[in-house]
Amino acid sequence: MNISRPYTDDAPSWYPYFFNLVPGDDLMSALMDNKRKMLELINSVPLSAEDFRYATDKWTIKQVFIHLVDEERYYTYKAFCYSRRINVNLEVPKGDAYSSDFNASKRTLKDIGEEFSAVREATISLFKNMTLDMLDFKDFPGKEIYSARSLGWFAVGHNIHHCNVIKKEYLDNWPGS
Repeated sequence: MNISRPYTDDAPSWYPYFFNLVPGDDLMSALMDNKRKMLELINSVPLSAEDFRYATDKWTIKQVFIHLVDEERYYTYKAFCYSRRINVNLEVPKGDAYSSDFNASKRTLKDIGEEFSAVREATISLFKNMTLDMLDFKDFPGKEIYSARSLGWFAVGHNIHHCNVIKKEYLDNWPGS
C-alpha cells in the first residue's frame, strides 16, 4: 500500500518543515531509502571522528545517531498508539531534560547502525500493516493533533534533518576531513 503524505492539519505547526525534507510521495519507499542512506552515512564516518563534536555544547556524532534511534522508537510508539486509538501522554523531554549521555562512550557506530537497522525494520513492519483508518485517526479531544501517518513522515524528516547536520556541521568541520 502507498502511504501518501500527511495533511499539514494532522500535525503540530512545526512538522511540515520535516515533511518537506522527505522526497517522494510514499512513506514506505521513504523509510527504506532513508534507512539505506543513513547506514551509508554511518559507515562513512571515520573511526577517529565518532566522538567529534563541532562545538563544546553539542553532542558527539555517536550521540546524534543514538538520538535518532531513540526518537524513531518514540515516534513509532506514538504512531502505534494513535493507530490503535490508545490515548497515552507521551512527550519527549526537551532541552536540558533530555539525557546527553546515551552511553555513547561505550558504543561504536557499527553497533549503533545495527540498532538503527533493527528499529527501522520494526518501523517499516508497523506501518506496512496499518489500514487507512489506522493511519489517519487523530481524535483525542484536548490533545495536540497527530496521526500515525504524520508521525511516520516526521520520523523520516527528523532523520534527514539530523543527517544533514552531521554532514554540514560535523563532517565538514572535523579536523581530519
